[in-house]
Amino acid sequence: MKPLAFFLFAIGSSLISCQVPETNPSANGKRPPNIVIFIGDDLGDGDLACYGHKVLRTPHTSRLAAEGMRFDAAFLTISSCSPSRASILTGRYPHSTRAEDLHDPLPGDQKMISQYLRDAGYYTASIGKWHLGNEVRKQFDDVIECQAAPTAQNTVKLIKDRPKDKPFFLWVASTDPHRPYQLKTIDDPHKAENVVVPPYLPDHPMIRKELALYYDEVERFDACVGSVRAALEEAGELDNTIVIFMSDNGMPFPRAKTTLYDAGIRTPLIVRYPRAVPKGAVQKNLFSVVDLAPTLLAMAGVKHSTMQGESQAAMWFDAKAKGRDAVYAEANWHDFEQFTRAVRDDRFKLVRNYYNDLPLWNSVDSISSITWVGYMEMKKAGKLTAAQQQIFLEPRPREELYDTQADPDEFVNVANDPKYAADLARLQKKLDTWREQTDDALPKERKPDGWTREGDPLPHNQPWYDRWIKQGKKNQFETY
Repeated sequence: MKPLAFFLFAIGSSLISCQVPETNPSANGKRPPNIVIFIGDDLGDGDLACYGHKVLRTPHTSRLAAEGMRFDAAFLTISSCSPSRASILTGRYPHSTRAEDLHDPLPGDQKMISQYLRDAGYYTASIGKWHLGNEVRKQFDDVIECQAAPTAQNTVKLIKDRPKDKPFFLWVASTDPHRPYQLKTIDDPHKAENVVVPPYLPDHPMIRKELALYYDEVERFDACVGSVRAALEEAGELDNTIVIFMSDNGMPFPRAKTTLYDAGIRTPLIVRYPRAVPKGAVQKNLFSVVDLAPTLLAMAGVKHSTMQGESQAAMWFDAKAKGRDAVYAEANWHDFEQFTRAVRDDRFKLVRNYYNDLPLWNSVDSISSITWVGYMEMKKAGKLTAAQQQIFLEPRPREELYDTQADPDEFVNVANDPKYAADLARLQKKLDTWREQTDDALPKERKPDGWTREGDPLPHNQPWYDRWIKQGKKNQFETY
C-alpha cells in the first residue's frame, strides 16, 4: 500500500466520526512531514511555564504549546533515562526491548522509529545525548554526540546542511537539566529564595540552591528549543514539521526520578503541527509514550511490525478524543536493584513493589548531591514530614494504591482501605494481564546494587565509577 493510502486508511479507522484536518502534505504534492523530537534529560512534568510553573522562564516551549497541543496526562513507561529512550524510540515497553536496566545497550534487532523512517526515504539524525549503545547507531544516518548548548548549535547546522531532497527525522536529546549542575548557565540565574519546593522535598537552603540550578538548566534547554525552531522557520520547514517536546524521566531529586510516582513518570508533552493539531489545545486524557512512535509513523504513512504501542493520532487531532483507559510503567535496576510495576487510569494508580524488603531507591546522582546533604540534615533534626519520611520506610508495602484526584502527590496509600477494594482489584487484574501479555517475568536472581546508600561505589562498580570521576561527575556540590 502506498504511504498516502495507508495514512488515510489509518486516520479514517482511528477517528471514526471525527472530522480530520489536513494531515499529510503529500496530498498537495509535497513530501511527508518532517519530525523533530526534543527530549529533556531529567525534566519534571510541571517544570515549564506553560504548565503553570510560577518561577521558570520558558517562553519557547510556551510558544510551542500556544501553537499546538499540550498534554496534561502523558506518561513514560519507566523513569530511568536509557531504558526510557529505548522504549520511546522502539514503541516497546522497557522489558521487551531487553535494555530495561540503566546503561543497557539497545540490541541491534530492536527496530527504532528512525530505521522505519529511513527505510521510507527520510534523513535521520540523533544530536546530543546518545546512551543507546553501539549496535543501533546504524539506524540513524548521523549520530552527533554533544552536551548542553552545543546540542542546539549542532542541530541548527544540521538543518542547514541536511539533504534537501528528503524529509527528516531529528532526535534532539539535550543533556539539560541533568546533573552535575554548573554555575552561571544562563545570564540571569534563578534565586534560591524564589524556587518552588515540591511537597515531597524538605525546605532546606541546600535543596533550594540546587533547585535554582536545575531551573537554570531547564531555561537553557528552552533556549535550545527556540534556536532550533528559528532554524526550521528560516529553512521554510516549520509548518511542515511535527515538533514534539518531552522528557525521559522526572527531575533528579528524591521521590521523583527512578520512581513510579507521577513525579517520576509523568512527562511534559507538547505537539506542534498546524496541518493537523489544533492551536492552543489541551489534551487531558491518558497518553502513553509507548504510543508516540506508532503515532508518528501513522502521520508519516509508514507501517510498522515490531511496536507494542498503537497510533493515538485521534488524540492529537481532537483534544476531547480518548486514548488508552490505562497506562503502564516499570522500574528496574538503576544504580540500585528494584523490580516495581505500576498501572494508572484517569484516577487511581497501583504500584506493586516486588522487592519491598528494601527502602525506596534513589538515583546515585541524587544521593551524591547537596540536596541529599540537606535532606539528611532535616532527617537528623526531626524536621521531615511523614510523607518525606516515606523514602526511608523499610520494608515498603507490597502494594500501594493512590487516589490521584484526592491525593495528587501520592502520599496516602489506600490499598488496605475497604472503600477502595473494587478499584484495587480492578487495577490488580489490569496489571497482571499486562505483565502476561508482554512476557514480563521476575528475574531469577537479583542484580547487585552498584552503590552504597551514601553514593559511594561498591567494588564491582569501581571501573564504571572511575570513568565517571574522569568526566567530572562526582563531588558535584564542591563546585557550587
